[in-house]
Amino acid sequence: MESIGEKLRLARERNNLTIDQVARETHVAKRFLKALEDEDFSVFPGETYAMGFLRNYAEYLGLSPDELVGIYRNIKIQEQPLPMSELLDSRPKLPPLRVIAIGAGVLIVLALAAFLIYRAATRGPSGAAQTPAAKSSADFVFQDEVRTQWFNQGDAIAVPLNGKTYRVVVSAVGDSLTLKVPGGTVDLGLGKERYVDLDGDSTPDIRIVWNDVDRASAQKRVNLGLYKTNGQAADAAAAAAADAASANVPSAANAPAAGQADVAFANFKPVALAQAAQTGFFTLDFTFKNDCYFRYLVDDKDREDKFFQKGEALSIDTAKTKVTIWLSNAGAARMRVQGKDFELGDLGEVATRTIAWQKDASTGGYVLQISALN
Repeated sequence: MESIGEKLRLARERNNLTIDQVARETHVAKRFLKALEDEDFSVFPGETYAMGFLRNYAEYLGLSPDELVGIYRNIKIQEQPLPMSELLDSRPKLPPLRVIAIGAGVLIVLALAAFLIYRAATRGPSGAAQTPAAKSSADFVFQDEVRTQWFNQGDAIAVPLNGKTYRVVVSAVGDSLTLKVPGGTVDLGLGKERYVDLDGDSTPDIRIVWNDVDRASAQKRVNLGLYKTNGQAADAAAAAAADAASANVPSAANAPAAGQADVAFANFKPVALAQAAQTGFFTLDFTFKNDCYFRYLVDDKDREDKFFQKGEALSIDTAKTKVTIWLSNAGAARMRVQGKDFELGDLGEVATRTIAWQKDASTGGYVLQISALN
């Protein structure tokens, strides 16, 4: 019988995946994935984390999460042998009839006690029978540094922060996930992440990752990864502000960038990127020299956003007329068009740029131009 580690490793290799690729796509730390394949469960802060990450990894590889979690539980049980006193039967032998009589007496006493307790519990001070109160559903309290868990549509996550408690509600589950957060709502794509500012201080408090969705169950549910940021990501702060400023915005015309008052439009001069006789599809390649929250809108209809880390890249090749981009750290991204590199702004600058075809009156052709959106 294959072990947990063997099942995971063989499934990953069959799919030609590396640990690094899995870590990026599941948002589970590389050291935890390696620990699962090595069956080194000592690196996890608790069994809940081990089983949660094991479920994520198994589902991602197309394996049965319940089967692997069952194997994990059997392993943990086998690691806890019974004390010797439990294995050695040192109790005195009783005659069979005496054993039966004692057992019957104990059962009668327990039944009578249970009846008296139930009767007392279901009667009020006047002796009248009372109807039991309906059980109220409680919010899930997120107190750990990281947690992976399934939530039904309508469930709420309570986040204690600086003496107060803030709620995040799983509002709607469809092609996108809508979360109700303090001050508004945010949308999330499957496999995407969001930084959320709960207390309105422009610093992200939690990161939420949509890992998976179960639409086959009676009630739609989603698997979310919850991470506390501890206010350590300056660029993520701008991302959270962008989320609050433009949640559920359908087009670029009414989607102001986060911290719009601080955007230095006047410092960015329009730049010609390419020339053509007619407009047509164009490709933009971005590389990130530092962490940056990046949102883009293609031809005023296809919208996407993500928090990119240093060394990551993005290519947009479906644009025909215009691309609008928002950056929390303009100096962290470099754009490449037709083999030429272009800078988008200064480090730390929150910026909005538009790349679009413009009519060139002098030649009668068109110029692909980048400019600040104002």
